[in-house]
Amino acid sequence: MPQTFTWSPQKGFTVSRAPNVAVVSLGDRYEQRQTKGINPLMDKYSLTFIGTDGVCDRPNYAKQAEAFLKARMAVESFYWTPSMTGVQALFICRSWSLKKTGSVHELTCDFEQVPR
Repeated sequence: MPQTFTWSPQKGFTVSRAPNVAVVSLGDRYEQRQTKGINPLMDKYSLTFIGTDGVCDRPNYAKQAEAFLKARMAVESFYWTPSMTGVQALFICRSWSLKKTGSVHELTCDFEQVPR
């Protein structure tokens, strides 16, 4: 059973969508297009998480979120609820980066929706 990602990203984020479509070229620039599969539109979110070390015993959410992603190693999917839709879906994170500036940690990552 997939775990749930519970950390909230920064308010600004990007959502990318690319419908999965089969295209057949018929000549003279005519095309026939048809959606592929039962889930032809999956979202991809580009997110940022910020955390700070040593601030009033508050946990560093960026480091915690990275530990969650490391534990899944881009193999295990996880549940996450985007604030834009409010609907829990299944995602995978194939790569991420962690930037440290002083006591501030900034985690950037892409969550790709996968079929349930």
